[in-house]
Amino acid sequence: MVGALEPGFYDPAPLAYDFPAVTVTTYRDAVVRGASNVISTADGVVRHGLMELGSEMMPEEFHSRLILRRERGEAGWTPCDPFGVGWLPEAASFVDAAAPNYAHWITEVLPRIAAFARDPARRKIPFVIDAGLHANMLRTVRMVAGADVTLVELAPDEVLRVGVLHNVSPAGYAPYKLRPGLEGDFSHGAFGGRALAGMVETLRQAAGVQAGGARPRLFIRRNTKLRRLVNEAEIEAALVARGFQVLEPERLTADEQVAAYSGAGMVVGATGAGVVNLAFCRPDCPTVVLMPRFRLTAYWYWRRIAAAAGAGPVVHAVGLQEKVLDDPFDPLALHQDYRVEVKDVLEAVERAEALAA
Repeated sequence: MVGALEPGFYDPAPLAYDFPAVTVTTYRDAVVRGASNVISTADGVVRHGLMELGSEMMPEEFHSRLILRRERGEAGWTPCDPFGVGWLPEAASFVDAAAPNYAHWITEVLPRIAAFARDPARRKIPFVIDAGLHANMLRTVRMVAGADVTLVELAPDEVLRVGVLHNVSPAGYAPYKLRPGLEGDFSHGAFGGRALAGMVETLRQAAGVQAGGARPRLFIRRNTKLRRLVNEAEIEAALVARGFQVLEPERLTADEQVAAYSGAGMVVGATGAGVVNLAFCRPDCPTVVLMPRFRLTAYWYWRRIAAAAGAGPVVHAVGLQEKVLDDPFDPLALHQDYRVEVKDVLEAVERAEALAA
């Protein structure tokens, strides 16, 4: 780790962990809501067990859709949660509040789809996904599940009753929001290596990725209005002078993104959706992630994704936020603009080169 560090800033969160097996559970007469992976059955409300409700907020809770009574072990949907009701005799559900976020899509939602679709017989079952997903996300579904699978798009204000519902357990997970006042450790994400690596290989095959050829070093340009790297142009110029090529992932198709990262010799970029494609990098391709110094940042996140996917090592270059909010739990506290010094980026590149040697 390079840059604006301070004693005790990085906690000793382990890189190694045991991820549970990915399983399929079948429910009878279940209810699925758009933008939620929480399932309602006759016996109660079903969520997965990787989240820690003492330190994390569920998306449904954060958006006031679900009321939790943690001390009593109870939960219920709020009366103001609107819906239109549909019906399917059988389906597999892959809706998720975090699905529109590309990083969560690649590491949490799509691996579940790929794992389920590995059995060709299951591709005859309709797949329920969130409505309004980016075209590249829809393309990745086709890449792992085939062109003929039936996709049922569910909007946030819609409910679907399913006679026989197949639900895949998490293949990866990272907290959506932390509870205000948290003082202890929190999860930096956990990912199932078999599911994630299997998805990556399937996407490579679908994109026609071939081994060999030139291995360009890539600088990922981040086009965003939040958490901007304010001296990105300066960093870009320094890296281009050293032979890096500039890549804007949002201008590429899904197939082109898979191919570009699979063929890279090194990737440098600011933390965000463009960096999650490091999952497609080869084991000898290191990634340098530029990040703000913020105590509640899940900075081990990228290393855990890389390790699970079988990608190369990750080096962090850290810089100071331009404005530090008094309340670290303010939703905008993490998303303040920041600066990483060019000398620190270049040192991180040198360290990454040494790790790949």
